[in-house]
Amino acid sequence: MNIPKRILYLTTLNLATNPRLVKEIRLALDNSFSVEVICFEFENWSKENNEKLKKELANVKFITIPAGRKPFLPWVLSVVKEQMCRKLVLLFKSEKILANAVSRRSSLVIKNLNKVSKPDWVIGHNPGALRAAKFAAEKFTCGAGFDVEDYHPGEGSNVFLQNLSRKLMQRVLPKMNYVSFAAPLIMEEVKKEATAGNKNWFTVLNYFPSAEFCRPGNTNTGKLKLVWFSQNISFGRGLEQLIPAIKSNPGIELHLFGNCNESFRSQWLFGSDNIYLHSSLPQSELHWQLANYDVGLALEENENNLNRNLCLTNKILAYYQSGLYILASKTKAQERFIKENPDHGMLTSLSSGDLIQTIQKLVEQKESLRKLSPERYENAKEYGWEKESAKLVEIWKEYH
Repeated sequence: MNIPKRILYLTTLNLATNPRLVKEIRLALDNSFSVEVICFEFENWSKENNEKLKKELANVKFITIPAGRKPFLPWVLSVVKEQMCRKLVLLFKSEKILANAVSRRSSLVIKNLNKVSKPDWVIGHNPGALRAAKFAAEKFTCGAGFDVEDYHPGEGSNVFLQNLSRKLMQRVLPKMNYVSFAAPLIMEEVKKEATAGNKNWFTVLNYFPSAEFCRPGNTNTGKLKLVWFSQNISFGRGLEQLIPAIKSNPGIELHLFGNCNESFRSQWLFGSDNIYLHSSLPQSELHWQLANYDVGLALEENENNLNRNLCLTNKILAYYQSGLYILASKTKAQERFIKENPDHGMLTSLSSGDLIQTIQKLVEQKESLRKLSPERYENAKEYGWEKESAKLVEIWKEYH
């Protein structure tokens, strides 16, 4: 009797805020791996969807850690430890101190390793799980993998914390048996900084299962329908530049999916008669609905945010797979993607003048954009998660 190989996933987020991890868990289950997950739970907008995902993944054993202040003692100790480590890291080169300075949740993940079965692979997602994955692999004498979904040293504006993330990645990533990257430019940047490379570093683009997308049927009529989605509808996502162009053009509708920040709503959306808010949807439901729209918006701001310049977001790949025409801002990653797929979209700056002109041009091309959507959908079908994820399955089965 063959005993299924075991994979232990470590993350400092929950399932609802980490769709890439959820896809990887489903992939492991579909390929007959036994799966356990150490993750966190949050008392916020993501809780309902998170519980739904856990029920769907009934064959997975979850070890769940509260991320908030209840129970109070473990939380306050982790906060104190994090603050102390951010001072001590200036004096000592300890990998443990560095990891706890990056994220107070690192030690909480490690503390819960005694609740899992011995795995064949331990795979970390998010910076706070990086050292924990290495520690677990040494503890259980198993393979260690890590997924780099974002360029973490390029996130935010705190240079001190950026440097901590960079140092941790430089020290620990080369010790992994493999590292997967969600975008080519992120891998290139990390390789430049790593003191030692690894031949098992490769990209796994964040495509989705092809079955989640509905073939466009050329049934859209009326105004040109634009769509944008994210976990949160808020400031700093390119929407502030976009919305005046939308309000000034009666020939379009803008549909926003996500959890809307109230300040953003009152400041930017109040009184808009051609902007429609929709609550967050489970991933598969959202993807199926994309066929109802014409143009997908990927308007990432890249000023002072190197990660946004290098990453390929979930939304641009979802638009691509659904057959939507893509309007993308000029980040390095999106410029490369549109140049490689010129029939699937166009680039724009985020200046108000350019957006107004570009959107009017799309309105004038409405009929041809709709007519070609089935062709774009068919062209993208060969790039689904089924093909991209085969790289992971191969290394899980053969390497260790």
